[in-house]
Amino acid sequence: MIRDPLWEHIVKKYETKEQTVGSPAMRQVERFVMLETVDRQWKDHLYSLDHLKEGIGLRGYGQKDPLVEYKKESFELFQDMKRRVDEDMVNRLWTGHFTIVGSDAPQRPPQRRAPMPMTLNEPKAEPVGAFAPRGVAAPAGPMGLPSRAAAPPRVGGDDAPVHTVRRDEPKVGRNDPCPCGSGKKYKKCHGAAA
Repeated sequence: MIRDPLWEHIVKKYETKEQTVGSPAMRQVERFVMLETVDRQWKDHLYSLDHLKEGIGLRGYGQKDPLVEYKKESFELFQDMKRRVDEDMVNRLWTGHFTIVGSDAPQRPPQRRAPMPMTLNEPKAEPVGAFAPRGVAAPAGPMGLPSRAAAPPRVGGDDAPVHTVRRDEPKVGRNDPCPCGSGKKYKKCHGAAA
């Protein structure tokens, strides 16, 4: 049979690839390729099921049970996904070129960054922009222009007194008679504009 010599040739090629990389490293590569391929194909399968679920209700118009059709088509999608996983794994392992990263190279330990202090206000910081005292210029941004954070000084400032609005009369309800004396409800008379 032609299949036996072909299979022997494939096994020999894969074994030579495994010898160049090393058996433990090849197992790690196989594991990585398998997990990544299954993960990607499973996500695609879930998207396909979502699309199938959106359109399966229309099968009822064709006098077919949507549940039976969904089960049948989702099983076919699952079988296709398994076939794609197998093909993609074999293709990536067969065509991939794997090299060993030199272990004789000095390995630098990962550097940790110093944690940033989590304070809302820095006591040393000067007020900027609208919060700065009068006469203090806002810091310049790029090209000497004032930064966007800087706001023009407020007119009236904090010196202006704040007046609270108070109502002298009780509030008129919508269904109460209008205070103008027309006899209509407030909502039909002067409340219509409000």
